[in-house]
Amino acid sequence: MSQTASRTQCGRLFRRFRCDKSLAAAPLPNPGRTPGFLRDLMQAQVTFGSFRFEPATARLWDHETEVKLTRKAAMVLGALLERPGAPVSKQELFASVWRGTVVSDDALVTCIQELRKALGDDSKQPLYIETRHRLGYRFAAAVGSAAPAPEPATIAVLPFTDMSPARDQDYLCEGLAEELIDALTHVEGLRVAARTSAFLFRGNHDLREVGQKLNVGSLLEGSVRKAGDRLRVTVQLIDVATGFHKWSEKFERDAGDVFAMQDEIAEKVATLLRGGELSLRERRAVRRQPTAMETYECFLRGRQRMHTMQQPHMDEARALYQRAIALDAEYAPAWAGLATLHALLYEWWGSNDTDLAEAERASRIAMDLAPELADAHLARGYTLSNQRRYQEAQPHFEAAARINPNLFDAYYYYGRAAFAAGDIEKSVELWRKAGDVRREDFESPLLQGQSLRKLGRMDEAREINREAVRRAERLLEVNPTNGRVLSFGSGALDLDGQLERAIEWARRAEQLYPDDMGVIINGACLRARNGMKEEALDLLERMFSKGWGKKDWVDNDPDYDSLRAEPRFIAMMSKLK
Repeated sequence: MSQTASRTQCGRLFRRFRCDKSLAAAPLPNPGRTPGFLRDLMQAQVTFGSFRFEPATARLWDHETEVKLTRKAAMVLGALLERPGAPVSKQELFASVWRGTVVSDDALVTCIQELRKALGDDSKQPLYIETRHRLGYRFAAAVGSAAPAPEPATIAVLPFTDMSPARDQDYLCEGLAEELIDALTHVEGLRVAARTSAFLFRGNHDLREVGQKLNVGSLLEGSVRKAGDRLRVTVQLIDVATGFHKWSEKFERDAGDVFAMQDEIAEKVATLLRGGELSLRERRAVRRQPTAMETYECFLRGRQRMHTMQQPHMDEARALYQRAIALDAEYAPAWAGLATLHALLYEWWGSNDTDLAEAERASRIAMDLAPELADAHLARGYTLSNQRRYQEAQPHFEAAARINPNLFDAYYYYGRAAFAAGDIEKSVELWRKAGDVRREDFESPLLQGQSLRKLGRMDEAREINREAVRRAERLLEVNPTNGRVLSFGSGALDLDGQLERAIEWARRAEQLYPDDMGVIINGACLRARNGMKEEALDLLERMFSKGWGKKDWVDNDPDYDSLRAEPRFIAMMSKLK
């Protein structure tokens, strides 16, 4: 897969509207699919000591802290927990965990050692995993069950309808909805649909059908009417199952009160959906930094332009962010937006040193103004990773995730940085977390599969690749002409052995978006993997010859391996930074 998967990712920072993004075969067995004890606890969790194991996800927790396990080790643990107290033979473990693959005893021993280390167990005086000489292993501790953690309440915020006399407030309608999406992601126990998915449903739609397509339980919709200095915002919170309103309210205030209005809406929606009062951290997080209305309008217009990821709009976005800063030099979101924009321009449009310098300056100022703003840390981390200062970028990505544990971009772009730095194992975990936070996203599992292949963990890569395709197919049901899904989905189909279908998807994407960088480079990678070198080089030359691309990513991406000895490819690589 090309690095352009991340360039136009459906996150808040680097998405585009026009280019958003199926695997068959039986999935590999996992502990949650086996018969016996775990089958009876599929909807529960297995507990022992201070630990709990989730059969459905094969994840282990010690109190509230997740204990990281490789997939195979987790499957071994699940197989042992299937029959607690009874010996499980090596042959049974090989059949369950490595079905259809011949491996040595060393593979099983490595998993057992990993589990003992994770559990703090002692092979000589075991509390949990006991070796049965010549027989196999036995899970020795008493086990129980616990109810699964409740599924989070789910919501999508649709773009508000412009009811202003001149119908010229589309940026404000989108901006208010996006600010509410951002605020609600800070609330524990809520899962919020991505902006790019929700914003496909503009205008009149059957709201129950929209909710079903977005796989959410509630929808927030509304309208905006701005006349002079007065602002009227009407909102409705709708239950998808019944179509009834859970709550509705009309706000009519001075335009300068828009921030208090947003805070009130976000807090009301969060408490209605989740129940209970917001914590102090959550109340602080949902509040937007106030500024003058003119400043805010420039910021919203700039962000709207930046989302398109098109060169003329990027120039407009820069001017709008700069205008917002000229009006209020202490408005940190505008500085973070300007830093992100220059970092994007540096990475994808020619690696101009001036852009990198501007990103450096703006991200530093954003951090000085708002050290607890997640977007400031995200912009700083992204800027540092563009400079290959990966160790310095790490604490900023981690701070963004700490400030907002549900912030998809923090995990996704941290994963990008880890991959570019060569820390492939770290990228696997980060992209797994990104896919957990945003369950409709298909690129995170796709990239996770890429890293797993690079690590030689082919069974896991195949499994997660199939999940990526399933998610991509669901997105195509919402938007069948989604060029991004067709482009990246073609790579997943190829990896699943469906080359004919993969080529068909890629060609459809290239016909729809012949000038799109992501589509072109992913089409080239597909050809490169399948021996069509000249076609691949022709496509790559259209982008790499301009210096558009990221050398660190290409160096680590196995999709380019078949081209590395080609003189044309070597010449192209010399133009990348």
